[in-house]
Amino acid sequence: MVSTIAGNSSKQRRRNVVLIAGTLLAVLVLIYFLNPRDSQVLQQTPETAIHQAVPITGTDETVIIEEMPDQWLQASGSSSGNPAWAPAVVSPIDTLWSISTGREIFSPPALQGNMIFIAGNDKTLRGINRATGEQIWSRTVTCGLSGGVAADSSAVYLSGQDGYMYALDLETGSEKWKTGLGYHIFTDACVFCDSLVLAGNSMGSIAALSRETGDLIWSDTMDGLLLGPAVSDSTAVFSTEAGAVGAWDLSGSTLWSRGFSSQPSAPSIVSGVVYLGFSSGKVLAFSLQTGETIWETALEGVQGRTVVSRPAVYRDSVLVAGTCDGRVFCLEVSSGTLLWETQLENWVSLTPAVCDTIVYASCDDGKLHLLSLNTGLAVDEIETGSYSGTPPILSGGVLYTGNSAGVFTAVSGTVPAAESTTEEE
Repeated sequence: MVSTIAGNSSKQRRRNVVLIAGTLLAVLVLIYFLNPRDSQVLQQTPETAIHQAVPITGTDETVIIEEMPDQWLQASGSSSGNPAWAPAVVSPIDTLWSISTGREIFSPPALQGNMIFIAGNDKTLRGINRATGEQIWSRTVTCGLSGGVAADSSAVYLSGQDGYMYALDLETGSEKWKTGLGYHIFTDACVFCDSLVLAGNSMGSIAALSRETGDLIWSDTMDGLLLGPAVSDSTAVFSTEAGAVGAWDLSGSTLWSRGFSSQPSAPSIVSGVVYLGFSSGKVLAFSLQTGETIWETALEGVQGRTVVSRPAVYRDSVLVAGTCDGRVFCLEVSSGTLLWETQLENWVSLTPAVCDTIVYASCDDGKLHLLSLNTGLAVDEIETGSYSGTPPILSGGVLYTGNSAGVFTAVSGTVPAAESTTEEE
């Protein structure tokens, strides 16, 4: 009898344990389905939140490939101000080719087909084979070249400090036409609606020239030395060092104009919104249609004149720019919310290039700084050998940069795996 009672008690205890365990499991399952994400949200850090604010696509096994535009019709290849097409590249890098001109290279180059067109203060525009660095042709003018170069399938367009706009044959560099605008031209060359070439001189005169002949079609004036332009569809936007910003249509009619007490950057345009940086340390977003302010963001800790570069906009999502007090910062484009800010050791006066995972920022410390697009943290750096010259361009896994010592370099590098936006379980 004793052994029978003990056996029954043991069986009862086992049944109780199973019953309790089953009850606990049922409660846990119920809690999970009622509120499955709460524990993750409570553990989310500010850095994770910033990661989610930047819509990076791809996984650790995926490399994003992007093609640049068929024609380079304005500075940076598009109105976004962002001359970068994935994939990103990092060290170790190999120099594909390098050329030395002996004078500063400040003019943003143009990429067209298998060619890159490089202009500098040595008064020369060079047509270079992108793959080999071989010079196919060159054309020398009377003064330095500092405005951005534009190119289509048949011609290269450039502005000169001698006051002339030039159209050169794409294959040979022979002159198709040149038109004088009366004063020095520092603006970027820009093809407007496939029929006009836009430029502006140092006295504030805007000129729209026939793309085929160079004849003057219409003109207008602004206050101050002209910057830009950026063109989106049938609207062109210029700014000036005196604080003016304005928009024109294809016929030359002024759509809107505004004046500011601080100096704006050259404009960038994406999805009907104009973005400008200002020497007050601010970034403003305007309606392309009306010129009305959509949002305004002021950087903190600004002391005195803090010039903001032309913004680079990535995929209608984030805006990245640099400042003369050594900052690189990233804003959310719909609201102007600051996502991150990184302090470097010297000026970042050129527009950064923003790729699928990496920001390329040229700094006057003689380095090209590679920062994480998600966080702004340093990923890598590349020695440039001198002060900044041209904004970096990234296309087809090749990085193109020119510096103030007159050296232009093309390098290839390692393509990193895209950052994952999901937490490992």
